Amino acid sequence: MHIPIPQIAVPECWLANLGRVQDYLLREVRVGGLHDIGRSALGYPLQVVEYPQVGCPKLMVVGGTHGHEPGTVASVMNLIHLLETGRDLADQPHDDLLALLGQVQLYAMPCLNPDGRAVCPDSFHAQGIDTVTIYSSGLQKDGSLIPYDADSDEPLYYFDPAEAIFIGGQLNGAGYAMNRRRSPDESDAVEVQRLFEFVRDLGLDALLDLHACGYSFAFQARSHEAPYWPIMREWQRRAERLFAAKGRPLGALHGDGDPPEPPPFHFNSSLFHEHARLMWVSFEGRQGYLGRPSFMPLPTHWEIIDDYLTATRVFLELGIEGHYARANREVFGG
Repeated sequence: MHIPIPQIAVPECWLANLGRVQDYLLREVRVGGLHDIGRSALGYPLQVVEYPQVGCPKLMVVGGTHGHEPGTVASVMNLIHLLETGRDLADQPHDDLLALLGQVQLYAMPCLNPDGRAVCPDSFHAQGIDTVTIYSSGLQKDGSLIPYDADSDEPLYYFDPAEAIFIGGQLNGAGYAMNRRRSPDESDAVEVQRLFEFVRDLGLDALLDLHACGYSFAFQARSHEAPYWPIMREWQRRAERLFAAKGRPLGALHGDGDPPEPPPFHFNSSLFHEHARLMWVSFEGRQGYLGRPSFMPLPTHWEIIDDYLTATRVFLELGIEGHYARANREVFGG
């Protein structure tokens, strides 16, 4: 069944439409090198843009793990446009961020889950929480939500697409959860597995995984060993200062503790950390939707993107200073 997706007007800086993203990557990328690393469950290309810098820390930024989080895609596209032209898609310069980008070898992946992105609107700005919930979970044939429960001890890992009106942005087109698994060794989601195979031997120091649910905070990677905990606390300290200066206070570091309590199931972070030997940073930005006082005041589209670029700035700073590399060596040796 084909479900028409509502078209929502967005500013030029909000480049999250899957077709437009793919067109940009094919037509506009000149400075970076475009890697086609495989296909999604529904056959969409999985694309990574590399910006080489010999002898520099190797870092990666990933958007679109969940298709109902379009701001993550738009933000990686702004990062790519900044590297290609010197300005973001709103024609803003970001001189400090650009200077940092010149000191790293960056890999940028705008959309890890194009299947989920293809079934969601380009934006949920000023929409209700119930709307984004429908697109995040998807709908069963009886019209009820697919029971995707991130807080359960046994959450949904798979839902048969044949039993759905449409599969939402949390899953890929084959019905597999994009960010959780029963095993730390592999992913049932082909998109995650292709990305893992691409980065496994790159020697990345760290990967920044962008998400959104209306909040604005970073996650302590609770599957990571003790050498990584103070790094995220330092990330938080620096980011709080930058966000406060913009008048958009950052939420507390999520999941922190001594030690951080491990999650009851495996996220992508554990797969990439254990087998690619890298630091994993996850930032949860804002969607700009309505429905809870804690989500107010309502940010603009550009402020949402600027939040992600600010988070990326701190991520790069710590990589350039060698924090990730030192922790990787301490944990894994070599």
